[in-house]
Order: sequence, then structure tokens, then C-alpha cells
Amino acid sequence: MRRISLKVLIAAAISVVSLLLTIAVSYVIGHDAVSRLEQEIGQSLALLADEMQDKLDRAMFERLQSLDNMAALGRILQKADSPESLRTSLERFQSAYSDYSWIGFADKNGNILNATGGEYEGRNVKAEAWFKKGLKDPYVGDVRLPNTKSVPRVPQGNNGASDFIDLAVPVSDGKEIMGVLGATLSSDWAEEVRDTLLGSMKDAIPADVIVLNEERQVLFGPDDITGKTLDLPSTRAARPGNAGFAVEHWPDGKAYVTGFSKSDGYRSYSGLNWIVLVRENQRQAFAPVRSLQNNILISGMIFAALAALLAWILAGKLSQPLLQLADVAERLRRGQKLEFPQVSGYQEARVLSQSLRSLVKELDAQRASLASANQSLESQVRERTQRLAEQNVGLERAKAAAESATEAKSRFLAAASHDLRQPLHALTLFARALSRRVNGNEATTLVAQMEEGLRGLKGMFDALLNVSRLDAKLIEPTKIPVSISEIIERISVGSRVEAEQNGLKFLNYKRDWFIVTDAALLETIIRNLVSNALKFTKHGGVILAARTRCGQRVIDVYDTGPGLSSDRREQIFEEFSRADQRAYGVNDGLGLGLSIARRYAELLDMQIVVSSRPGFGSRFTIVLPESAFVSQMLRPALPKPLETGVRGMRILILDDDPLIVSALTQDLEDRGNVAFGYQNSVEAGAAFDKGLVIDAAVLDFDLRGSETGLEFIKRIAAKSESDIPCILLSGGTDSATLAVLAKSGLPWLTKPADPELIAATLGAIMKTHKFSQRAANADFGANLNAG
Repeated sequence: MRRISLKVLIAAAISVVSLLLTIAVSYVIGHDAVSRLEQEIGQSLALLADEMQDKLDRAMFERLQSLDNMAALGRILQKADSPESLRTSLERFQSAYSDYSWIGFADKNGNILNATGGEYEGRNVKAEAWFKKGLKDPYVGDVRLPNTKSVPRVPQGNNGASDFIDLAVPVSDGKEIMGVLGATLSSDWAEEVRDTLLGSMKDAIPADVIVLNEERQVLFGPDDITGKTLDLPSTRAARPGNAGFAVEHWPDGKAYVTGFSKSDGYRSYSGLNWIVLVRENQRQAFAPVRSLQNNILISGMIFAALAALLAWILAGKLSQPLLQLADVAERLRRGQKLEFPQVSGYQEARVLSQSLRSLVKELDAQRASLASANQSLESQVRERTQRLAEQNVGLERAKAAAESATEAKSRFLAAASHDLRQPLHALTLFARALSRRVNGNEATTLVAQMEEGLRGLKGMFDALLNVSRLDAKLIEPTKIPVSISEIIERISVGSRVEAEQNGLKFLNYKRDWFIVTDAALLETIIRNLVSNALKFTKHGGVILAARTRCGQRVIDVYDTGPGLSSDRREQIFEEFSRADQRAYGVNDGLGLGLSIARRYAELLDMQIVVSSRPGFGSRFTIVLPESAFVSQMLRPALPKPLETGVRGMRILILDDDPLIVSALTQDLEDRGNVAFGYQNSVEAGAAFDKGLVIDAAVLDFDLRGSETGLEFIKRIAAKSESDIPCILLSGGTDSATLAVLAKSGLPWLTKPADPELIAATLGAIMKTHKFSQRAANADFGANLNAG
């Protein structure tokens, strides 16, 4: 964008200001002058209109009075020897009053006996209004327009004037009415009145005089409107008898200043209610003001031009010192070593140059200081950069060490979980075998207690398994209509017994609610919350209740335990988080119950909210999704119970732990089966090569060899070209292992597995396998018959 110099700006500003002032002054003066002139012209025209109507009324009164003076006509008639002598008297009277275009005498029967010029003599006017009214009193008729058909009427050729107004007076001889003397005034009479009124101003004031009758028809005025009806603001204002002026547009589209007045009579003459208008063209009337405005505007423009020239010269004087300083500043910017000059001229320029000289000196000093500081800063930056680089190396090493430690910890936990599950699985199998062989109450009780302890230990491992399954995203909710009342009742049966054993109360409040969700996951959530409440409640009790709070349907678990501080309410949901207080039971658990409950709740679109006061107990609330509720529950068909009887089968057992091989062999043989136990895939493969035939297999997934149990059974099945029913057992519960098991499509269980569950699973898969074989044989037989 091109820059504009100060010189141009000052000159332009002064010119614009001068021009704007001129325009403003011209407008104000012109507007005020127009208003005043409009008022003066309007008032003068209104005065002329009022004088005009007064003059017309006076003149009409005089003309009517002149006819009255002819009341002596009766004596003239008596003395007249012939009609010609009476006509001569009338014509002599007309010559004295030239405004009359026609004068005639009608006897009392309405016959015109004598008239000026002999016009209309012998015509009967008995039906005319002027004759009827003239028999009684002096009469002035309304104005007759040029197209009006009336008698008497003088033709245009008589004296060059058109008929205008009829007048009539009664004629008597002192005793009785002899007839009516009638006369007609010409329009020239009104022109004479107008000329008399305007006088010497007739040429100076280009005004039009218009006379209208009571119906606002133009009787006298410019030819283009004569005979027309005018409906203007001025005529409407004049009808009630007002006098004044108005600025208005006429039918010709032009604006006029119009003065108006209405006839109100004179002395005994009541008048004809004429409206008199005096108009002047607005443009012509205000021409002097427009000329004044133009003169002011032209003068203002000349003044603005002179002001601009003066401003240009003055701006040059003002900008010269500034341009000199700017030139020095630009040279300094380019790196030249200069000092600011001491400029002359006006005071402000001298002060500015002195200030700039001081500023440049201070900037030079600061530049030197900054250069020194910059060198120091660069040195410090290099040192700190080197230090940060060393710290980053240390952080990278620490990060790598932490990641290595985390990986090692994960490997250790996975290995520890696997190694701990192996002997626990064997111990569970041996305890079940022992339970079948002991007699007596004491021995039976001891075995039962041992199995209960093993179930508790298995519960801890199952919690670890659930966490692994959640991490591997292997849990998919199966949503069906569920009864909240039935779930609360099932949980309450066992929880009430546990509470009573610990000296606590357990209460429940049910609601007939039905919700579409995963029944097993929801029941696990509630059981974990109730179990946690029973663990840490020493006195009082636990309440499990379905309630409606703040428009939401919830399930609450109340306890009278030690309560939680505000900073612990979120920590308790972390994995392996345990309370400061010890649980009032056999063990405290692993600290996974609440973590699993919250993660299950997230899967079901639910929330768990905690409210607690230390020393007063806690309330765990499950907020149920309102969109999942249904009005009633369609109960699905109950699944058939697992078939636990597995007998008379040849079963392969393959596990790298000899205790598990021995225990599982013993359990399956106790059930009436033949078991073949091996500790590695090499031995088992060799047995198949020698002709081993089996009905099913129970395989350990991780054989700690070159292949897994899954890979082994697939190899044997492919080699024998037969499908071998099998169950996979896994001591590893890491996410990778669980994902492989889930994708295998084979039934699998995690160690420690309940012996009854193993037997039931074997029975189920054998039943399915036998059904498939029968179907295949039937198809084969059908093909043979068809062949």
C-alpha cells in the first residue's frame, strides 16, 4: 500500500474540513432562509386571498346596491311612452356600470319586456330561480360555469365577456310589485377586482388567483383548471371558514405555496361561500434562497481551495524537520555511525530531535550491554544444553530399565501364576479322590474343610483370571431379560448365612424390575460388593436394596463398617488395592473384587458410585441404565444340565506335571474309565504310533516343549484322519494365552479346574461327538444304497 506524506494529509484534512464547514453553513442558512421565506410568502399570499374575497364581497354588495337604486324604475315605467325609451334607460345604466353584460326587466308574469340590446325580449322566465327569488328580495345567484344552460345569458359576441353572476331585485311602484329587474355580471368584473387588489405588485408577484364555489369547482382562474373540482389541503382547510396558507402539490404535479380564504359576506350581503386561492410556484418563490445557497457554496469551495494551498505550504514547513530526522534514522538503521542533528524550526521539532539524540545514545549503551549479556547467555545455554542431554540419556536409561522391570514383573507373575496353579490343580484332584476314600465324621469334616480352603484359593486365582480376560477383551456380555428381584434373592440366601455366622444382620429390599443385561456379570458385580461389605463390617449389618433415587433406578449396598476417607474412594477400585483395616474373615483376598466389579459395570453401561463417612459406614450404588428396562420378562428356555457321568471311556491325559497326571488319572479311573497318562508329547506320540486308541483327551496347553497341547492334538488328529474330542487345561492366564485358547474353538478350562467340571465337560463333548458320528454314518449308508 502506498504511503501518504504528512504534507498531503494536512492539506487534504484542512480542505475537507473547510468544504464540510461550507456545506454545513450553506445548508443551515438555506434551510433557515427557506423556512422564513416560506412563512413570509405564505402569510402574504394568505393575506392577498383574504383581501381578494373581501374585495369580491364588497364589489358584489355595491353592484347589488346599484340595482336597488333602480327601484325608481317604477316611476320610469309610468313615464315611459314606449318600450324603446325604457330600453334606452337600461342601456344608459349598463354604460355607467360596464361590469354588467346584460340588464333586463320582466313583468310580474315573467315576460321580459325590455332588455339591453333587445336580447331575450318576449321570453318568459317565470320558472327561473332569479325571477322567483327576485320578486321577494334582492337576489344574487351562484356563479354559472360556461357550460351552464340558463336564461338570461348574453352571447359571447356582445361585449367580449362571458356571463359570470346573476343578480335580481324586485321593482314596485310603491304599492305593488310590478316585476323584476335582472342583470348579469361578466367575468371581467372579477379580473378588475384582482387587478385592483394586486395593483402595482401584479408584475412583481407571479401569483394566480383562483375562485371556487362551495362545491370546490373552479369558477375563475387559469384555463387548465377552470371548471374542474379541486381537492387540496388548502381547499379542505378553507371550507370551515379558515384562512391561511399551505405548501402543496397541485394536479399539474408542481409544488405551490397557496394562500386561502373563504367569502363571509359584507354588511347585509351574506356572500356566496366562495373560496379564494392565491398560489405561487414554490420553485420560483424560493429561487432567491437557492441562489444564496449556490453563492455560499461557491464561495466556500474557493475558500477551501485557498485553505488547501495555505495548508500545503504550512505542511511543508512542518514536515521538513521531521523528514530530516527520518532520513538520519534510516541511515542509522542501515548501520551508519551518525549523530542526530540539532534541527531548527518550531519548538516541538527541536524537542523531538533532542529526545532522539538521547535515545540513540542510550540504545548504543544498551546494545553493548546486550552483546555482553548475549555472550554470557550463549555460554549458559551451551552448558545447560549439555546438562539436559546428559539428563535425557539418564532418563532414557531409566525408562528402558523400568520397561525391562515391568516386562520381567509380567513374566514373573505369569510364570508364578502358572507354577502355583499346577500344584493347586493336583491338590484339588487329590482332595476329591481322598473324599471318596475316607470314612467317619471327623475325617469327612477335615477333607471338606480342606476342599473349602482350596475353593477359596481357587477364587483368588479366578479373580486373577478375570482380570486377564478383561485385559484381553475376551468377555462379551450376553444380554437377556433379567429379574432384579430374583438376583437379589439368590445373593441374599448365601449372604444372610455368612452374616449370621459373623454375628451381623442382613436385610434386602426387592423391586419387581426387569432389565436387559448379562445376568452373570450383574450378579458378580452385586456379589463382589456384598462380599466386600461383609468382610469389613464388624458390628451392625449389611443392606442390599433396589431403590429409586433422583429419578434413577439403583441397587444400593449399605454397610456399617469403618467407612472410607475421601481420598480412598477411588483408590479402592484400583487392582490389588486393599483397605487399611483387616477383613473380619478367613482372608483379605487379593484386592481385585471391586476393580472387577467396576470393569464389569462399564461393560454393562452401568456406574458404581461410592458415598461414605469414616466411622459411620459406606454405601455402594449401582446406577442402572434406564434405557435397558423392560415392562416384563420373557424367560428363555432353561439349558439342560451338564451330563456328569463319564464312564467306560479311554482317555488320554497329557501334562508336564507328574502330580497332575497322577491325580487326574486317579479321578477318571475312580469314575470307571481307562486313563493313559503321559508327561510330554514325545511319549504320547510314540504311544499313538504303537496303536494307542482313545475316545477323548485332557491336554495341558503349555507342555514346556517344542509344541503346545493344542498343536499336539491337531497333529495326531490330522495323522489319524479323525476328530478327537478333547479339553484343554491352562495354568497360564496371560492375555496372549487366553486369546489363543479363545480362537481355538475347543473347550478349555483354567487350572485349578474342579474335577466335576472336567467330568461334566467330557460328558458333554462326548455326547456331541457321538451324535455327529451317527449323522455321518447315516449319510454314508444313504450314499451306499444310492450307489
